[in-house]
Amino acid sequence: MNKDEVVVSLFAGAGGFSSGFSQAGLKPLFGAEINADACQTYQENVGSPCHQLDLSTVDPSHIEMLTGGKRPFVVIGGPPCQGFSTAGPRNFADPRNLLIFNYLNIVERLSPRWFIFENVEGLLTSGGGRDLARLVREFVDMGYSVRLQKVNLAAYGVPQTRKRVLIIGNRLGIDFQFPEELYSFDSGKAKKASGKPLAPSLAEAVAGLGPAASDKDALVPYASSEPVNAFDARMRAGNRVEVVTHHVRVEAAERMQVELLKPGQTMKDLPPELWHESYRRRANRRVSDGTPTEKRGGAPSGIKRLHGNLQSLTITGAAAREFIHPTEHRPLTIRECARIQTFPDKYRWVGNNASVIQQIGNAVPPLAAERLAKHLRDIDGSFGADTRPAGAMSAKLLGFVLTEALGMSPALKSTEALLAEMHQGGFVF
Repeated sequence: MNKDEVVVSLFAGAGGFSSGFSQAGLKPLFGAEINADACQTYQENVGSPCHQLDLSTVDPSHIEMLTGGKRPFVVIGGPPCQGFSTAGPRNFADPRNLLIFNYLNIVERLSPRWFIFENVEGLLTSGGGRDLARLVREFVDMGYSVRLQKVNLAAYGVPQTRKRVLIIGNRLGIDFQFPEELYSFDSGKAKKASGKPLAPSLAEAVAGLGPAASDKDALVPYASSEPVNAFDARMRAGNRVEVVTHHVRVEAAERMQVELLKPGQTMKDLPPELWHESYRRRANRRVSDGTPTEKRGGAPSGIKRLHGNLQSLTITGAAAREFIHPTEHRPLTIRECARIQTFPDKYRWVGNNASVIQQIGNAVPPLAAERLAKHLRDIDGSFGADTRPAGAMSAKLLGFVLTEALGMSPALKSTEALLAEMHQGGFVF
């Protein structure tokens, strides 16, 4: 890299992706985000401007103008993914899905040396695999050599099993690999024993926080004057006030059910007479109303108690009401969710509690982003990319990993066939 090159963060959210890049010495020149609370949170913490923009309508030339005419080193971003998400109905006509392809127009206009595209695993089978194949092919058509991989971010040290699709590409024809996985993981639902040490557990992630307060505006001091483990030390770093916000206990509406739940159990493990009404409606709907399988969304689970000695399940915008603390009869606090997402305690959040937990759940964990940033910087430097001319090698799909499981669903096989044809047939542009 040279000093004139920049990082641009699209669909920047609260700045998780950008914070990780900043920690690696690659602070974005600016972020672009439509949500006002998230944009302000970004500015408060990343330390570079966040432009509140609708990236579905903005002209790519406007983004180019914001760079001052500099060609970016990398464009990073994860377009809104709810339309593809397996947590909700799969709506292929959802206009939010079109943002994924609008991302292409901006990348083409800015012509960065690298890009990183992040999304949910539901993208792998959207449109029978055609959406993903089209996306990859258009990146290649623009001159990028790309790799695609489903990654569980726990393997990079995040204390939750969080599966995401990453597409990384460069204009230099560099054949590269994804960062080496450093950890094994086990959340009770997703697991991988790779012979490497386990990623930090949920208990390790929240250790050092004091008892959750009852007052919503409370500033909660740490449980001890010194960090209790390496993860706690990382989270405390830079927090000079030595207290945390958003560490407030909320009593669960289903107190009796919560007290009966053991780690790893969900609402379905309780007697049906103790199911709450919204769960009962969802559970019954799945077998009684004829809703097509692909539109039912994820299996209803309602509240679930997590294992303290394992990694957390994926933190979402619902985590602070559905995820029950391993040993206390309450949901996780917003601060605990932020730690599991690897946001440091000094992070200042803008918005009400509903807005803050949504910002946290939507974010790329900064720790994973930092790992990606360092890897990209090292690859780029090792190839002398400051002087190597663009297009030095033909652009192509370098490879892909859709799953590590032995079996594959028919939908995923369809995606695999489309990508394999592109990869094996060359499709060199």
